[in-house]
Amino acid sequence: MLVLDLCPEIVEKAKADAEFSYAEFCDAAEKDTRFRVVAGQIVGIARKHQYQEFQKGLLNINEKTDKGMDFTGTWHIYEMKGWDEDYFNMEVQAYIRIDSNNLRDFQFGLVSGWIDGKLVDYANGERFEFTWEGNDECDPACGSGWIRIKEEDSLEGEFRIHLGDDSTFLARRAK
Repeated sequence: MLVLDLCPEIVEKAKADAEFSYAEFCDAAEKDTRFRVVAGQIVGIARKHQYQEFQKGLLNINEKTDKGMDFTGTWHIYEMKGWDEDYFNMEVQAYIRIDSNNLRDFQFGLVSGWIDGKLVDYANGERFEFTWEGNDECDPACGSGWIRIKEEDSLEGEFRIHLGDDSTFLARRAK
């Protein structure tokens, strides 16, 4: 039994959004290269669905005191020390997104997750530090990271995967 047999609502949504049938998915599951693409689409759809449910719950949470206003918005990752551009832009333009509650999400390559962070003051400036949980190639993953403003619309940071890889990165504010 495929794990997706346990998630029929996600499969139905994936079939509608990605325009493939369940039979095509099962066929792709037997062929590694196609499976990764299709599984990635399904994980992306599941991630959107889970984030929407998460956002609904935010309506009942008191607003956090750290604003992180300089860090809010979407930042497009254009360089990573640990991975080349073909990998980190594989599915989508790699990004990290922070909202005014110091929450949100990121994706680079087949790694994606939800962020929970806070501002931390250092002698050389302010940093947004975060923990995250999500997926690394369809496997559950978690980690930590940080970002620091370099110039007005650019930042540097680091992603760490618990018991795995880590990489520094550079990003520009999306327009």
